[in-house]
Amino acid sequence: MTIQINKLLTNGKAIFLAYDQGMEHGPSDFNLKNVDPNYILDIALEGHYNGIILQHGLAEKYYQDYYKDIPLIMKLNGHTTITKNEPISRQFCTVERAMKLGASAVGYTMYPGSDRQEDMMVEFSKIVDKAHDYGLPVILWMYPRGKYAYNPTDTQLLAYCARIAAELGADILKIKYNGDLEGFKWVVKNAGKTKVVISGGSKKGEHELLKKVDDIMQTGAIGLAIGRNIWQHEKPFSLTKAIQSIIFHNKTVDQAKKFLE
Repeated sequence: MTIQINKLLTNGKAIFLAYDQGMEHGPSDFNLKNVDPNYILDIALEGHYNGIILQHGLAEKYYQDYYKDIPLIMKLNGHTTITKNEPISRQFCTVERAMKLGASAVGYTMYPGSDRQEDMMVEFSKIVDKAHDYGLPVILWMYPRGKYAYNPTDTQLLAYCARIAAELGADILKIKYNGDLEGFKWVVKNAGKTKVVISGGSKKGEHELLKKVDDIMQTGAIGLAIGRNIWQHEKPFSLTKAIQSIIFHNKTVDQAKKFLE
């Protein structure tokens, strides 16, 4: 069956809005405005994002009516920061449930370097098998973490992660950018036909963020999956337009900054 990935892309590129941080980080990322999922869905809808990333509980209660114009990317696994065990993120939403809730793609987080990584590899492979039977794209979050991930930002390690994603059948890889522009081209190359998006990460200054977007688009990545930098910003729509101008219209950082004036 053909994998329906083009629904998530605009001319081969993408910007996704992530809102799975409530489980991953707890309430520390939120204020009285962005703790409301409707606020984030409004940003995704009006900002013309290529997808909104949610856990199944929020999707069931908030992904309704006109919000369904935004492609839904359903996270199938997760973890909390309450426990401090060796990193593992287990599945608790099925592909079938994701489809019932209207998902256009499913996502899964893996921690290469954890002594539980093979457990996650097996679980993810079963998800790929099931999702691809329905033509559903699968996005793999790859974050080196655990007792064997001695340097999580090492270019060769990130390239290894990219290769694992390709070998396991991921359609899109979400990975952190390490600031090594030339080296990261090797990371993207190792992903093969698996498309690469970069995680937005923790809150950054506007110039630093736009420079990062400009850099990653030179590496062969197709775009960005961003959360806190947008919905913690006082002007989320202006910043969205600035980022989109770089991703989709090849604008420079200085040209993109004009959207924030």
